[in-house]
Amino acid sequence: MAFAREGRPAPFIVERAHWDGVAPDEWVAYEYAKVRRMYDTLGLGDRTVIEFFDGLHEINGKGTFEFLHKHLKWPKP
Repeated sequence: MAFAREGRPAPFIVERAHWDGVAPDEWVAYEYAKVRRMYDTLGLGDRTVIEFFDGLHEINGKGTFEFLHKHLKWPKP
């Protein structure tokens, strides 16, 4: 688990394409739920998200870029 400088988990996002051959959506959601539970327990549930989208093994970027702008202070184009 990556930790930010302030000693708490770093922001964490998962992009999940429905047709990605790596693993079924249900498995990915199950594993992500473990991470989300830990973040919620620490009161940091807003620092993690999973984004499902219709696609293959690819980058979707829509919610991811918003997440990066919010949590990592990336400048918007």
